[in-house]
Amino acid sequence: MRPEQQQGEMILADGWDANADAWIEWTRRGLDSYNTHKLAFLPLIPPPGRLTIDVGAGEGRVSRELQARGHRVLAIDRSLTMSRSAATHPEVPVPAVVANAVNLPLPDATADCAVAFMSLHDIDNVEMAIAEIGRVLAVGGKLVMAIVHPLNSAGAFDQARYVIRDSYTEARNYTTTRTREGLSMTYHGIHRPLQVYTEALADAGLVIERLREHASDDPDDKWSRIPLFMHIVASRTA
Repeated sequence: MRPEQQQGEMILADGWDANADAWIEWTRRGLDSYNTHKLAFLPLIPPPGRLTIDVGAGEGRVSRELQARGHRVLAIDRSLTMSRSAATHPEVPVPAVVANAVNLPLPDATADCAVAFMSLHDIDNVEMAIAEIGRVLAVGGKLVMAIVHPLNSAGAFDQARYVIRDSYTEARNYTTTRTREGLSMTYHGIHRPLQVYTEALADAGLVIERLREHASDDPDDKWSRIPLFMHIVASRTA
């Protein structure tokens, strides 16, 4: 067991690390969900300050967007492959560090903004990760996060009906494999009820300012009836 590892803590991270090369190609081909809701997510991020951290940055897609908007960005990901990919991007490299989200390598009150785009539902100990984000944010700093909407991860469509076969209120791990353009990508995540996130934010001293649900814009798409993603802005008040 690694020194920073609690029992069972790294299962999801190991799954993502094992798929890192596929994820980098998947993302850079535009096969992931980023383009479907980044136009709703990016405007929630405040103007540049001293430091913006991208927690669970992966290969750096959001970090590059932020850097282009004038942010001084530090991309943080546990995967060496992912972090190296962000730091060596052929067109827009970004500063990146290999680190665990539950032990961020920053002093207290260092960052003005923390971004966690589609990463917190892939972290086993989300309470500790959010507490760490709260620790490194300065007073007035903001966490802008996107997660798989808990209704999305709770169930699935059975033809026209949306069915939750297991408990919405109980956390459970899941894997989802998608294949597009001859490439397969396996996602590793945890379904959690919304309350897990809101309680973790409250315990970290972060106050929710905005909570938005993102569904498909296509009225003929079944996912226009059930939200796919959730965007939250929370600020550190003290």
